[in-house]
Amino acid sequence: MNILTQLRHATGHFLRNDRGAVPIEGVLASTFLIWWYIASFQFFDAFRQKNIDQKGAYTIADLISRETDAINADYVEGLNTLYDFLTTSRLPTTIRVTSVFWDNDENKNKVAWSYGTGETPGLTTAELQTVANRIPNMAIGDYTIVVETFTAYEPMFNIGLNAHWYTSFITTRPRFTTCVAWDKEDGSIPACIYDTDIDPSDNSSDDNTTDTTIDSDTST
Repeated sequence: MNILTQLRHATGHFLRNDRGAVPIEGVLASTFLIWWYIASFQFFDAFRQKNIDQKGAYTIADLISRETDAINADYVEGLNTLYDFLTTSRLPTTIRVTSVFWDNDENKNKVAWSYGTGETPGLTTAELQTVANRIPNMAIGDYTIVVETFTAYEPMFNIGLNAHWYTSFITTRPRFTTCVAWDKEDGSIPACIYDTDIDPSDNSSDDNTTDTTIDSDTST
């Protein structure tokens, strides 16, 4: 009898053997069931938090779209506090609000003004081009509000999910006005656009802000 025949017989005998120890099988099965339960709970919690964050982002965007008066930095900081309350986040969050318009002469979207909370800087026109495909087509003179939210997420169990940031990108058109104006609170008149080369109206002012979180449009 050669080695292959012996191995075949041994394998067949092992497969036909129905003896076992219930405690050992119970330990193996319970270990798998416990892992499956923890993994299911963790992935459910991750998707649940993502869903809550998106709902909070849409709420923030809807609030801004209904504004008829100019907003300022304190207003956006307050929205960040509201976002924390809506998402019940125990980890850091930041938001960034940007007013975007369509420049027909240069055939691209441009930033009218932008403000980010925390360490999130305002969005620039150059950076806007990298996400231009996510902004709906707009007619000449139209504006849209872009609300971005950033929420830190840290899983409770180490089962393959790493700590990361949840991000949302929401675009909303102003409901009751052409645009949502920005108030720099420096004595200047609140304006839709702070670049006087773009804004032909009388309601404009030079972009000489010293707040580094409000980036000027330097592309023109």
